[in-house]
Amino acid sequence: FSANEKMEYPAAITSVTTILRVTLGTMVLLLGYGFVGLAATSLLVNLATVVILGSLVTRMFFRPKLELDLAFGRTMMHASFPLMLNSLLAKVFFQVDVLLLKPLRGDVEVGYYGTAYQYIRGLDIIPSYFTLAIFPLMSRLAESQRDSLARAYVLSVKLLVMVALPIAVGTTFIARELILLLAGADYLPHSMIALQVLIWYMPIGFVNSVTQYALIAINQQRFLTRAYLIGAGFNVLSNLIFIPRYGYAAAAVVTVLSEIALLIPFYYRVRKHLTALPWLEVYWRPCAAAAVMGGTMWLLRGTTVLLKAPVGAIVYLAVLAALGTFREPDVALVMELLPERWRKRIPFVMPGS
Repeated sequence: FSANEKMEYPAAITSVTTILRVTLGTMVLLLGYGFVGLAATSLLVNLATVVILGSLVTRMFFRPKLELDLAFGRTMMHASFPLMLNSLLAKVFFQVDVLLLKPLRGDVEVGYYGTAYQYIRGLDIIPSYFTLAIFPLMSRLAESQRDSLARAYVLSVKLLVMVALPIAVGTTFIARELILLLAGADYLPHSMIALQVLIWYMPIGFVNSVTQYALIAINQQRFLTRAYLIGAGFNVLSNLIFIPRYGYAAAAVVTVLSEIALLIPFYYRVRKHLTALPWLEVYWRPCAAAAVMGGTMWLLRGTTVLLKAPVGAIVYLAVLAALGTFREPDVALVMELLPERWRKRIPFVMPGS
C-alpha cells in the first residue's frame, strides 16, 4: 500500500482495528479473563487485519503466490540487511536510557521517566507517518530527479520543524496538566520535569527522521548503520556517566543531546550526496513564532490549559502568517492541497492575498 501511495487504506483499517481492540479488550477484562483474554483479543484483531489487508491486496494489486527465487532473495537480503541493523540500533538509541535507569536508580525513577516518555512515543507518530507517506515519492525522485528530491527534502524538513517547535513550546507550558491527566499528582513534579526536557528532542529528532529516509532513498542505508552506532554509543556512554548522579533528569537531557549527535553524521552525508540545508531559512520563522507563542502562554500561566493551549496555537499560526511563511513558493503549494473550505477560513496565508 505504501509503495502504491495508498496509505489511506491501512490507516483506516488501523483506526477501525484499534477501536475494536479497545472494545474487545474492555469486554474481556470486565468478564474476568485478565491478561490472557487481552492476549487472545490481540491475536484475534491481528488475524482480522491480515484477512482484510490480504483481500484488499488481491482486489487492488495482485494475487499473492508462493515461489522461490534465490537470486532475487539474495538481492533483497543485501539491500535490506543494513536496514534491519539500523532498526535494531534505533531501538537501542531510543530505549537504552529506560533500561539503564532501573539498575542505576531504581524502579521509582523508571516510573517517573516512563510516564513522561508515553507522550514522546505518542508524538513520534507524526514524523513516522509523514516519512512513510513521502518515502515512495523520494525513492522515485532519487532515480532521475535529484534536484526535485533535494527540494522535497528541504520542504519536508521545513514542515516538520513548523510542527515540532509549537508542540515543544506548548508541552513545556502544559506539562503539569498532561502528567496529572495521565498519571495523577503522585508523579509531580518529577514526571513533569522529565517531560519538559524530553519534549525538546522534537525540533532535531523530526529532522533526523526525514533525513534518514532521504539517505535511504539515495542508497546510503549502510552509512546509516555507522551513524546509529555513533548516536547509540554517545547515548549509552553519556547515560552511564550521568544517570548515577543525576537520575531521570540526566536521561532526559542525554536524549535531546543524542539527537544532535545523530544529526551530525546524518547531515554530513546528506550534504555530501544530496543537498545542504538552509538552516536559517528553515528555523528562523518557526523559532520567532514559537517564541511569541511561549511568551503568550507564560502570560497565561495562571489560567486553565483549555485557554492556554488554543490561544498559544492561534498566536503561533498568526505570527507564522505575518512573517510570510505560507507565502513561500514550496509551502504555498502544500497549502493549496488543503480542502477549499479550510483555505477560505484562512485566506491571509494564501499566496497573492
